[in-house]
Amino acid sequence: MDESCGFMNQYSPDWPQWIPLFPLPNAVLLPKAILPLHIFEPRYRIMTADALSGPRLIAMALLKPGHEPKYHTLCAEIHPIICVGRILREELLPDGRYNFLLQGLTRCKVTEENKSLKYRRVSVEPIYCPSPPPDIEQAYRAELRRYLSEGPIGELAEKAGWLDLFNCSELSLSDMLDVLASMLLQCPDEKQEFLAEPDVSRRAKRLCAVVSCLSSALQDDATAAKRPPRPWPPIYLSN
Repeated sequence: MDESCGFMNQYSPDWPQWIPLFPLPNAVLLPKAILPLHIFEPRYRIMTADALSGPRLIAMALLKPGHEPKYHTLCAEIHPIICVGRILREELLPDGRYNFLLQGLTRCKVTEENKSLKYRRVSVEPIYCPSPPPDIEQAYRAELRRYLSEGPIGELAEKAGWLDLFNCSELSLSDMLDVLASMLLQCPDEKQEFLAEPDVSRRAKRLCAVVSCLSSALQDDATAAKRPPRPWPPIYLSN
């Protein structure tokens, strides 16, 4: 673990061939982001126990639309780009349920599935995301920091600690974008699209656009809040 920033290392060649797969319809894990999970289905209690007895790895996948009829089977279709995470901290409840925190490690592509157990397992191929040239990376960092420092969104970014990410020298641009996206993108489909994009520059442009739109929306809300209330009943003109 990187002690200065609290982030875990990425892919390691000693990963097992088969990694437990946890497919969900409404959650996407991004690298370096932390996802709190509550495990109650029997098959996923078994999955969690097995993961904890090994390298603590779990692969998170987003289910594709139309998964409902097959949700309780091993055949519901998933998006092929997933994120493998490692359990940071877990809690076993008296009735056998689990709570745990899963931190994303790296993007992966599913290469093969194994359905021999009560839950699914996958073999994966890591997706590497090299950073752009230093001058371009610094330009994206500066632009994103500027967007997050201005107007009403600046107050939000300050309270949420988003600006602290820019002071973490060990955090790559790719990882910083993923952490911010995990907090700024609300729709699972948007997060999945972000996860599936290996090009760091494209992700940086996308996130700058998202922050810009959010900043404008917050500014409009702030302006509207300062307007005096409309009179009621309305004043009508006489003829």
